[in-house]
Amino acid sequence: MKGIRLFLVFFVVLVVLVIVRTTNKNLFKNDASGAVQAAQKNLVSVSQLKNSAGSFLLVSIDPEPVSHPFAAENTIHIPFEKLLEKDNRKKLQNEKGGILLYSTNLALSSKAWVILNQLKFSNVYILSEEENPEEFKYTFQPEPSIRLE
Repeated sequence: MKGIRLFLVFFVVLVVLVIVRTTNKNLFKNDASGAVQAAQKNLVSVSQLKNSAGSFLLVSIDPEPVSHPFAAENTIHIPFEKLLEKDNRKKLQNEKGGILLYSTNLALSSKAWVILNQLKFSNVYILSEEENPEEFKYTFQPEPSIRLE
């Protein structure tokens, strides 16, 4: 009988913790849908960077340090896996200008941007080598051997 009571108490506490955790709206600072909308405006091309008068910290988030042709004196390397470590977050929080995230993989830069945006970093951008990476580079040509019915 005592074992059943102990199990029920443990089970009730567990259920209460799960409910509290799932209903907590403050798990992230910003709503994820707002982050997706803001992500459409966060790309900075290399030409825009060259024409910019503001100061930026270029953060390379590749796993291994890679030399970038557009690297400046204010470039640091923080691997994506270590981006949220306390020392690295302090470096980013102390930056007065904008923070440009760069990786050879645009998806990795995008992931880092979403994470930092959720943590209330408002001056974070993604550096893109292309002017418009979402634009199609080739015209669509259907397969000539396939016939539409």
